[in-house]
Amino acid sequence: MSEDLDRRSTPWLTVGLDWEGVAAALGALLVALLLGLIWSPLFWIGFAGVILALMAARWSHRTPPDLANGIVSPCDGVVVSVERVEAPSELRLTESATMRIRVSSAPSATNKVYTPIAGSLESLILEAGENGVPLATRPEDDGLTRAYLTFESRGQQVGVRLASGGFGPRIELSTEAGDIVRLGRPFGTRRLGGWCDIYVPSNTGILIWPGQTLIGGETVLGRLKSQGDPDLFDGMTAEEQEEAPVLQVETEAEPEIEEEEDDDYPSPDEVSVPEDPAEIFARLREAARKHGEED
Repeated sequence: MSEDLDRRSTPWLTVGLDWEGVAAALGALLVALLLGLIWSPLFWIGFAGVILALMAARWSHRTPPDLANGIVSPCDGVVVSVERVEAPSELRLTESATMRIRVSSAPSATNKVYTPIAGSLESLILEAGENGVPLATRPEDDGLTRAYLTFESRGQQVGVRLASGGFGPRIELSTEAGDIVRLGRPFGTRRLGGWCDIYVPSNTGILIWPGQTLIGGETVLGRLKSQGDPDLFDGMTAEEQEEAPVLQVETEAEPEIEEEEDDDYPSPDEVSVPEDPAEIFARLREAARKHGEED
């Protein structure tokens, strides 16, 4: 049952801060104060570090949609492009021809990343970046921190490639390959924005367009096509689908009709033809006449 927001005095208060980010901000503030004692303008250089640390630590509560076979955005950001491409080999997708949804996230975006579908995490690759690349200005730049994740649900796969700057611990994942995941739940942290590519099956119905602003864990990108009857799970939630039994209907084979050979049928000479009723009555009358004469 969903939470009753009428009982909350501040339902809009859904943000929070990571403790390590708060600690980093306090450390930056201490450095700023020490620099200010040396020369007052240096305080503002140190204070910029405080703002940067708080931006990297910001997160928000999200409410995933109760949608069967749904695909949600893994992060906050703006849709840059939607096009048909071949998925990178690191994702190990069974279907190479996919639709790629590219999302760009600002450094001020919240730092949580969310599972795009309900199912399991099949593979995970994390590549560390270089400290000389602080910002991810382009998704294909060298030296970025990258993560490749493949999620699977009922035989269909969705791949996610995250990219961020190489300076500092920018991407941290809290799940491992083989874990069961739920739709729209946080599975890691990506600090100070970056890029996110979502690779979905080519037959997915896309519901977004370039320029649209996405909310991680909530905005619906599309819906996976069911391999069976498309109306079989219509109206059911993702949890109900997992518990629903799969029915297998067995059809009885039609009995084979054995063809009889022509030799089994009797010939016309062998078939006895019934006598004519008129002849039978004539013989009866003749027998009755003879019996009367004898008497």
